[in-house]
Amino acid sequence: MARWLVSRNDTHFEVNGLADLKEMAKSGRLGPGDMVQPPGTTEWLYAIEIPELKPMLQTIAAVDGDDDAPPPSSKVGQIVFALVLLGITVVGGMKAYEFWQARPQAAERKVDNLAVTDMVVTGKEAQLVAEPESHAAVVGAAAEGAVYELIAKRGGYYRAKDKTAGTEGWIRIEQVMPMYMLGGGKVMAEYDPIYNPDRYVNVGNASWDLVPQKGQKEQNVTIFQFMLVNESMYDMTDLVMLTKIKDAKGHELEQKEIKVEGVVPANGSTMVGTLVDPKTKETRVITQASFSLMATATPDLALEYSDGVEVHMETADFTEATMDVVELRAVPKADKG
Repeated sequence: MARWLVSRNDTHFEVNGLADLKEMAKSGRLGPGDMVQPPGTTEWLYAIEIPELKPMLQTIAAVDGDDDAPPPSSKVGQIVFALVLLGITVVGGMKAYEFWQARPQAAERKVDNLAVTDMVVTGKEAQLVAEPESHAAVVGAAAEGAVYELIAKRGGYYRAKDKTAGTEGWIRIEQVMPMYMLGGGKVMAEYDPIYNPDRYVNVGNASWDLVPQKGQKEQNVTIFQFMLVNESMYDMTDLVMLTKIKDAKGHELEQKEIKVEGVVPANGSTMVGTLVDPKTKETRVITQASFSLMATATPDLALEYSDGVEVHMETADFTEATMDVVELRAVPKADKG
């Protein structure tokens, strides 16, 4: 079933299908000014711009001629929409309001020291945690209104750094408001890969094989070969891959994480291989795109590079293996001027 993305208040979530969106519109849980991203696209639309939703939302608001303006037809509607969108916060709300008042076009990057790639904490009692999981140790409180720099995304968490105190940790996505969400449809489409890089990088042409380990008859090494495909206009880096193995009944037996060095080029693809460091003899998993640049400067490195990634699993008897991206970061383009 096709999934739709919805941005409502300071929360961003998925909806299973158009039928659910219609039900939300009928019950008042989806407003005409809420932002919706149809499946298979990167374009954000106001809910009232979706033809199937328009009849149900016309009683709430009418579409005006400004593509970037929220649709509510009355002054009261506009004020209510703004308050809801900004999360009715005090410090965070003021920062977001200032940003909204000077919403940037795609070429603009900063407003009153807030970059489109910044996040403002809107969740009350928000916390930074050591790991992107519900029971992780708390690193510190994330004060409402504090501005954080996005570092990476993993599941329902952003890795973030406090731009004032320098504190770094993981914070739940629904506890922050990304500034790009207030920039209008074009800006939202441009910056969505920064905040949701996992939607744009896919694993392709994946295969795996069991190879006997030299000198050890009963142990095998799993060799994974796969391609990373980047459908965004940003380079992607700091990847963490998760390999899982299962038995014939589909039961998970073991999983292991692998860090991948290098870059997956914008609007491009790359295989992933293994480099044995000539000095330390340590193995490094690296994208072929980045290794090719290294080999241009040091041609002898080609002798130390091999296609694919070796993964040593403790479990010997398995019938299925998968490799998926679980963490990564989009590289923002340098500000112009």
